Amino acid sequence: MSFSSGVKEELAAVTSQARHCRIALIAALFHLCPYLTARMAGIRTENAFALQAFENELRRVGLAGVERMCSGRETLVVACGKDTVKTFLEMVKLDRAILPEQLGEQDAGELVRMQRPSPFLLQKTCCRRAFLRGLFLAAGSVSDPSKSYHLEIAPLCEEDARNTQEILSSIGFGARSTQRKGKHVVYMKEGEQISDFLGAIGATQSMMKLENARILRDIAGNINRQVNFEAANLKKTGIASLRQIEDIELIEETMGIHSLPENLQAAARLRIENPDKSLQELAMACVPPVGRSGMNHRLQRIREIADRIRQAEGRN
Repeated sequence: MSFSSGVKEELAAVTSQARHCRIALIAALFHLCPYLTARMAGIRTENAFALQAFENELRRVGLAGVERMCSGRETLVVACGKDTVKTFLEMVKLDRAILPEQLGEQDAGELVRMQRPSPFLLQKTCCRRAFLRGLFLAAGSVSDPSKSYHLEIAPLCEEDARNTQEILSSIGFGARSTQRKGKHVVYMKEGEQISDFLGAIGATQSMMKLENARILRDIAGNINRQVNFEAANLKKTGIASLRQIEDIELIEETMGIHSLPENLQAAARLRIENPDKSLQELAMACVPPVGRSGMNHRLQRIREIADRIRQAEGRN
């Protein structure tokens, strides 16, 4: 099972204690996956987790006549009966009233998608979190945190995207939106923010898994940075050592190392004998030991002497 499916499986099993939070989740699922006729009101989707959550919460709020039935590749979870449909529509508080007597036997779910969620459903923070849980169950996904950080709710119409951003903002989440194939997507790409969001909508176990993945990724990132830093230093040390050895060999060929001051002779011999050592290691190998800057100064003087030889001989 993917990480995203695991999150939804966990969310489908979450039980809101307050009736108003249950209704907020029901309304969110109904808004994104609506099925509505004069005799049935509910959702139609292939999403097993959305169906499970919707059915469980409908039963918990005490709505009569809840049924599950097949509709091609999709499944319906609906409350049946004209009176029950009326009760359901009153419960989810659509902005513009839809009366059962205005409906026929054909699915009028698009009427639901065209409406905004009622502000009465979203007055409490707990209800906004439950509503977002419903949106994520119906249309959300989140990437495996061991590979990348990306959470989105899609596809949405422009107004749904704007409403979703407003609800997220009201509880402290700054999500972004974009368009993909003509549809709108609301998304987050920061690991900490995604973790906090999962916790806010009730996926606490998934939040812990994400946090563990974040820790492992941070450790791996630190190790890679350290390895890259050390590799760069080794490369830099190797290039500097080759140049210093070239300088010393030039001096030996032309004027002899014995012509150098005693301290430079010692530095030259140490470098020739220890081509892989760093400046600090060469400095400690001196008798008596010197500081790193002292060793660097001696090798710089050797470089200056070698450059004068090159200049005098017309070498590049």
